[in-house]
Amino acid sequence: MEDNNRFLEHTEEKLSSLDGYFNIAAEEDGFFLTVYPQQGTGEPVKVPKIIEALAELGIDKVDNALLTRVVREALGTPVKVAEKPVEAEPDIQIQISRDKMEATLQVIKPQGCRPVSIEEVMDRIKNAGITYGIDLAAVETAFAKPGTIVACANGLRPVDGINASITYLVDLENKGRPAELEDGRVDFKNLNMFTVVHADELLAEKVPATPGTAGMDILGNEVFPKPGRDVVLPKGKNVYVDEGLKVYAAQAGQLVMLNNKLNVIPMIEIKADVDLSTGNIEFVGSVIVKGSVQTGFTVKAEGNVEIAGSVSGGVVEGKNVVVRMGIQGMNRGYIKAAENVVSKYIENATVYAGKDVIVSDVVLHSKVSAAKRVIVEERRGLIVGGQISAGEEIRAKVIGTNSATNTDIEVGVNPKLREEYQELRKEVKKIELNLEQTKKALTVLKAMNQNTLPPDKHEMLLKLTKAQFHLIGQIETMRNRLAEIEISLEEMRYGHVKVADTAYPGVKLVIGTLVKPLRDAAKFVKFYAEDGEIKTSSYK
Repeated sequence: MEDNNRFLEHTEEKLSSLDGYFNIAAEEDGFFLTVYPQQGTGEPVKVPKIIEALAELGIDKVDNALLTRVVREALGTPVKVAEKPVEAEPDIQIQISRDKMEATLQVIKPQGCRPVSIEEVMDRIKNAGITYGIDLAAVETAFAKPGTIVACANGLRPVDGINASITYLVDLENKGRPAELEDGRVDFKNLNMFTVVHADELLAEKVPATPGTAGMDILGNEVFPKPGRDVVLPKGKNVYVDEGLKVYAAQAGQLVMLNNKLNVIPMIEIKADVDLSTGNIEFVGSVIVKGSVQTGFTVKAEGNVEIAGSVSGGVVEGKNVVVRMGIQGMNRGYIKAAENVVSKYIENATVYAGKDVIVSDVVLHSKVSAAKRVIVEERRGLIVGGQISAGEEIRAKVIGTNSATNTDIEVGVNPKLREEYQELRKEVKKIELNLEQTKKALTVLKAMNQNTLPPDKHEMLLKLTKAQFHLIGQIETMRNRLAEIEISLEEMRYGHVKVADTAYPGVKLVIGTLVKPLRDAAKFVKFYAEDGEIKTSSYK
């Protein structure tokens, strides 16, 4: 009984000192505050504690006077102290670049923000019109890390076309660069001063422009590429274009780039001497040399060669060779023309001509050979020393000297032509034998039953038929050439030497197979062959 009394007294004592307390309830129409008073000596509720609790609930603005009154009264009844705050909306920012090739995403979740899902973010991206190149991993990063800016979509950029270009198949860069010899030394006689091309040689080729590859922007629109720019073919003079892409030389000549165009010039003009400054000249067209050809240098052309100065111990080859000042061979150089050689003089030189050698002054101690004529009639018109030969005629004012200088004069002989004639006859016999064997084989094959002819025999029949026509064509061509040579050789039978002034002792005349050394001087005379001997008549 006594214990119960002490327990009750102790309980009563505790209840006499209880602190006051409060409760904040969130209802649909706002936040309600209930303040309960203290008991006995307990502590009353403090306003700052309530303000702090409201702030944790996101309520920053409160009526302090109302709070003070509710706390002071502590009626234990709910009192509305604040409106229920509206939940903040998430800020989903999508920025599309000006060229529509990229979009960025930023997800901002303010305090009190309502819940947001990644599906909602994706819907916002699609509502912005973005349908291509969405990067799902980047979207998830932006969603997981609010405030982070990421590239959420990327377009496919177009690939622009490549510009057309010209590929040059001839070397235009190394002109004037000396050729290098095998031992590493530089050959300054071959300077490659000119770019020489042949007929139908491919000079340049255009690589066409490409249209490029289309792309796609993030809105799903096709983005067209910038096509490559075209270039004009470098077509100049004496060239032609094939397939609209390739430039060919229309003829042989010197290739020159003028105004960004390829030109083929059928002539080279050397404005000074052919020497170390130019190197050797080798050209498929014609060559004009305003100066001279110096010792040890070469000019070779498939066209004509015209030299305003002289040739001093050099080599010159061409269709026709004209040397205005003269040829000084120095016993080392030579002149060779497919047709004619024309010069003021020839001294200590070797000269060959497919037709005529025409000299306006003198021929001294030289070897001169012409298929048709050697003519030395102007000015002094003198032939002294050496060996002069022609197929048909030699004419001069004076041959030899009064000191009996040995001078060999020979006409009616063209060793090169006779050699060609003999070789052709051998070749014709060989082809005629092949033709005869081909015809025999064809006769055998045609005698067989054509309906049962094996495939290999049929193929052989076709090959032999083609070969027969080919051989017949070859024989006809060769016989025509033989006829031409025979006419030329017949004309040589009437070869002669004409001297307008004097032929001196020391001159040896050869006409065909006949030989006649001159014992006495002869004036105004013509030498010719007749009845097996060399005869003379008056110069006419």
